[in-house]
Amino acid sequence: MRFNHFFPALFLMLLSALPAMADVTSFYVSPGGSDRSPGTSSKPWKTLEYAFERIRSSEGNVRLVVMDGVYYPSASLSLRGLKGRSVSVEAAPGASPTVRGDRRILKFRRQGKLLAADLKGSGIADFGGACDKGNLVDLYWKGKRQRIASYPDNGFIVSSDALGETVVDGITRKEGVFRYSEDRVSTWAGEKDAWIYGYFRWDWRDEYQKVASIDTAGKVIRLNEPWHNYGYKSGFKFRGVNLLCELDSPGEYYVDREKGKLLWFPPEDYVQGDEVCLSVFSGEFMMEVSDCESVTVKGLTFVGGRTNAILVEGSRNILLDGIGAFRFGGDALHVSSSGNVRIEGCRFGTLGHTGMKLSGGDRRTLSPSGYVVHNTIVRDISLFRHTYEPALIFSGCGLNVSHCEFSGSSSSAMRIEGNDVVIEYCYFHDLVQESDDQGAIDIFYNYGYRGNVIRYNLWENIRGGSLHGSAGVRFDDMISGQKVYGNIFRNVGGGHFGGVQIHGGKDNVVEDNLFYNCNIGVSFSPWGQAHWDEALTREEVVKRLYEEVDIDSPLYKERYPELALDIHSNVDRNIIRNNLMVGCRRMFYDEKGQNCIINNSALSTGEDAELSKPLEYYLSPEVLASFGLKPIPYKEIGPEGSRLF
Repeated sequence: MRFNHFFPALFLMLLSALPAMADVTSFYVSPGGSDRSPGTSSKPWKTLEYAFERIRSSEGNVRLVVMDGVYYPSASLSLRGLKGRSVSVEAAPGASPTVRGDRRILKFRRQGKLLAADLKGSGIADFGGACDKGNLVDLYWKGKRQRIASYPDNGFIVSSDALGETVVDGITRKEGVFRYSEDRVSTWAGEKDAWIYGYFRWDWRDEYQKVASIDTAGKVIRLNEPWHNYGYKSGFKFRGVNLLCELDSPGEYYVDREKGKLLWFPPEDYVQGDEVCLSVFSGEFMMEVSDCESVTVKGLTFVGGRTNAILVEGSRNILLDGIGAFRFGGDALHVSSSGNVRIEGCRFGTLGHTGMKLSGGDRRTLSPSGYVVHNTIVRDISLFRHTYEPALIFSGCGLNVSHCEFSGSSSSAMRIEGNDVVIEYCYFHDLVQESDDQGAIDIFYNYGYRGNVIRYNLWENIRGGSLHGSAGVRFDDMISGQKVYGNIFRNVGGGHFGGVQIHGGKDNVVEDNLFYNCNIGVSFSPWGQAHWDEALTREEVVKRLYEEVDIDSPLYKERYPELALDIHSNVDRNIIRNNLMVGCRRMFYDEKGQNCIINNSALSTGEDAELSKPLEYYLSPEVLASFGLKPIPYKEIGPEGSRLF
């Protein structure tokens, strides 16, 4: 299966080499050049906007060499409608060109403990929104993200009673009206643009809500519509955001949008002259590749936009090689409606939302997208919106993710919404740090998602969760027919979740995995026959299984043999085979005898489990074989060149 996924990538690599064999016109661009120049190596153009315009108007195969330096585009860099020829945009040999969407703040004046800057005087006219994903302003000091003025700085306040008039489920209220108990909240009443951030119903769904009014006498806050879609419960967690009166801690800032003024409480080790930058670029994407064929973008780094970095749509045979995208309020990369896209050796991080949003292939016909993500690192994501903004989201059919690293998120690293995805040799760590009921990989609520393989990965330090827990791999609400094998789970699982968590699914295979110092090896939340049968009658489930695709079609039954069986049979039955649990609190949770449990071994398990030997000892092929496990190629896991073991 692995080689089938790599054939499109091999084709793309061969295609990307065509410019070297065919006639290619080379152009050059440099911050020290001029757009009146001919674009040669000795007389390069100056701006990327002009260079991209010339690429679009030129004919034949084109190579744009981007020379060292910093570029500040005023509009999106667009490659559109380039077909029948190859185009390459690449860093000059040895160069590290940077495309920046932020602006440095050069003039501050002291205002007590604060520093103040006139944004208009710094050439900034658009002040964005405090909590507006479409125009999210961020401040950075020496590349470090600063915090918008809030209270508390860390953690949350707990609300008192929810007061909305409409009771939704006996617990929550529809309208955003609630009582607070902490007196300090009353000081927010005079704020011009106050917001509330919180987990208003469930700890797996956060939201920003604008404050409409604060009644200090009754200690009641009213929120503007639209209200949180899950409603409000008494005792929810929240914090105040964008509060000038709470600008009281090093690293906090506030933008007075009426006056066009920035106020910043600098960190203690700030020195006058340090680089302080505000994100400015507000185009939806900093670079766009649309309706193109055979495009390579190599060695460019994009920094400091309010929205998203790169878009690829409606294109084929695209290579993104060695691309960086950092400090964006939105996402690093969107790829949609395309084919044979390879993301190779990229680095994405410090993102307000998602790393990569990929959609492609056809689930109805099971035609693969040909997408490959290889040797790519995504760190520190979901910094603004803390749930459902992972490092990678894929919807569609056919994706290979290999030798990548995903880390640093309040929630998940990956969400899969589709079929025939292979995730292998990747390193997942320090995830699900705040939210609840999540996994480092999440797949949920579609029985038609099939053919996904999760193998030879390392999962480490995933211990979050409040009510339910956190897992390494989480199959939620009917997810069935997945394969998880040859993985290493170290220090994974919180609450009553294990390294692998299965909720209501069946026919999943979990085998030849090593669970080391985990909360639980494999946990279950079985549905039972009645719940399963009822779910199959739901309108949204019927649509997913028989309209979006057809799981009864010969194509689906041939590709996924379990579908030939009665859909009402084997409820909650999964195969858990040849796994080794070492130093785990429990082997299984809520296993009621409905699963097929074969040859699973436990060493030093229990509430006070002690580890007498290191992980590497148990990874020895001889030791694994003694417990019936196949070898795990652990030395190959992680980005190329890394040494995890």
